[in-house]
Amino acid sequence: MSLFPQPLPPQLPLEPPTIARRILRGAATTKMKFMKFCVRIRPRSRKTKRAAFWVTTVLLCILVMAFNDATLQMMQARVNRGNIVDNEYIVDTVNNRFPKAVQKVEEEPEATDLDIPPEYDPSNDLLPDLAPSTLHYVWCGSRHFEFKHYLALKSAVRVIKPDKVYFHYEELPTTDSEEYYRWFNQSIAEIGHLLLHKINDTSCHRKGAGRFLLIMNLLHKYGGIYTPEEAILVDFPVHLRSLPLVTGAYARTHSDFLEGLMVGKRLSFNKPKTPEELQVVMAKGREQHGGLKPCASEMKYNRDKKGEIICVTVSRELFPKDIWKSRNKFSTLSRVVMYGSRQIEPNYDLKSPIPRIAHYICLEDPFIKFTGYLSMLSSIYVAGFQKVFIHGPLPPQGAWWRRLSSDHRFVYVYREFPETESGEQMSVSMAIITMRVDILLKYGGVYNDHNVLWTQQVPHELFGYSAVASPDWHMHGRWPESVNHGTLMAKRNSGYLKSLRRVFQKFYGKDSWFLDHYLSYHELELNPEQMLLNPHLQVKCLNHNCHPTWQGDYRSRMIQNKPGRQFSWQNDTMSLHWVDNFPELDADMVKYTSGIVVDVARAILKNAGINVMSV
Repeated sequence: MSLFPQPLPPQLPLEPPTIARRILRGAATTKMKFMKFCVRIRPRSRKTKRAAFWVTTVLLCILVMAFNDATLQMMQARVNRGNIVDNEYIVDTVNNRFPKAVQKVEEEPEATDLDIPPEYDPSNDLLPDLAPSTLHYVWCGSRHFEFKHYLALKSAVRVIKPDKVYFHYEELPTTDSEEYYRWFNQSIAEIGHLLLHKINDTSCHRKGAGRFLLIMNLLHKYGGIYTPEEAILVDFPVHLRSLPLVTGAYARTHSDFLEGLMVGKRLSFNKPKTPEELQVVMAKGREQHGGLKPCASEMKYNRDKKGEIICVTVSRELFPKDIWKSRNKFSTLSRVVMYGSRQIEPNYDLKSPIPRIAHYICLEDPFIKFTGYLSMLSSIYVAGFQKVFIHGPLPPQGAWWRRLSSDHRFVYVYREFPETESGEQMSVSMAIITMRVDILLKYGGVYNDHNVLWTQQVPHELFGYSAVASPDWHMHGRWPESVNHGTLMAKRNSGYLKSLRRVFQKFYGKDSWFLDHYLSYHELELNPEQMLLNPHLQVKCLNHNCHPTWQGDYRSRMIQNKPGRQFSWQNDTMSLHWVDNFPELDADMVKYTSGIVVDVARAILKNAGINVMSV
């Protein structure tokens, strides 16, 4: 044993969290002592002599406790800052323990400025000596009237609320052979005071000085407001109509002009006759107003924070689906113009869900094939539906139906072959798409083609939507998308089904595939809230080429039928729509061959408790 005292072992410095706890504990102890002292004080003589001391003591205690609380809060804040700054291990621990929450915060896009002016108040123009509330839209050349033109005209009507809308044209908009460009007809149907005015001379130009000489002539003759054909209006101050001429268009050269709004009173300014006079008149119109700017680009409008832009030029081809989900300012403006809402979400109410019943249609051939047998089995044992109903004029027949009919969950429902308004029998293809809509309108549920094989149980949340379908993969002209109704989920009396019924009646003479795939999609463009277009609902396969529609570059021409990318049928899709007929899927293929459809078939039989070799 050493005679000399041993030095104490070195003590590790306290970590900041420990220091903080000791400081806070000491402060709390001090606070309690002060409180006890204040409580135990009692006057020891007569009340009249000690009243002043009592009041002074109470006030002093209140001040001390308030000061103590403020001090504790300041110390706590300082300690917290010290912990965050000096102790990186705390931050690392939080990130490691809650990685998903941290990642969600980092990936959340920045909020964009969505300050869009409200609709124009018509009462603001109840003033004398204003330019007429007449809108002029000039259409030159022979071309298609695209969605961006429809949106531009609709925005002008929404913002200005004109008394008249003149559509000045050299030639009326043309339609394409695939009949996608229906937007001009949509404009005529929606704008009751749209007046068609044919320009008889050769002065109609799409660009350059000739176009603006024509516009000046129209404003001088009629008075009113000119809006560019590709510009979406954001706002329209009423004071623009108070001056003889206001021009937002700008002439950079004799042939290069920036588009913008132009407002003029009838016979109130000098009508230009030459390009040189045009520049002088346009410059004077800009100077009188104080500098009305030309229409901005999409990118500039998205960056605009002051709200000074009153029109936005769309230089690219635009489709409704381009504005449904985008969070930028331009897309929000477009949704407000198109749908009257800043956000578009499919109708959802899980309190009144889609019935968990499956529907099939059997028309000309009552014999159920092996693929139909598998499809109906998968509806019960894979998708999780409670019953399967087969509709048609004749009861199902065949060996595969006899296997199913012994189970009370498979029910035949008599339904007559549909007829046209004139009493003629429809074609089989037209009858199927008509019966499909009528059945779901009446009962609700899930319609399936006989070659739809379910691969997963349908999620519970999906039954809350008004209607659910998936996009199709084949291209057709300029159509940006199409709908596949091989599987269609819908509530009874769904708005989407009612829209389809009206379309089928209005365009009965069209091919059934065009009605079913494309005109149905056009209804979705007009009312996207009526249906959820879910690409994972099914994958369609043709000639052994499957087309997952959630993957990029999935669209292909029917003749080309390029193979889609690899996917997992167990996890990525809820059903496989197998339309191959050569060779047709049969029991021997499932027993002795391999491939995606064989694997799906074996999984269905396994879920149903059926031995593959016994079928």
